[in-house]
Amino acid sequence: MTLAVLGGTGRITGEVAGWFLLGLPAIAAGTLLGWALDGKLDEARFRTVVLLLLPASGPSLLLPGT
Repeated sequence: MTLAVLGGTGRITGEVAGWFLLGLPAIAAGTLLGWALDGKLDEARFRTVVLLLLPASGPSLLLPGT
């Protein structure tokens, strides 16, 4: 229902849909990786992985236009 409302108000444009489709494989890959690793990492290793990924993903939030 939300999709219909946002599409009807013009908030979901062709550009937005294109970016969504471009990111869809990354979402699928992350989901599959998460399912594969579920239960295989202990809490300490999971925390280490997250702490290593944060500095890599954080600067992308500071870039204009992202």
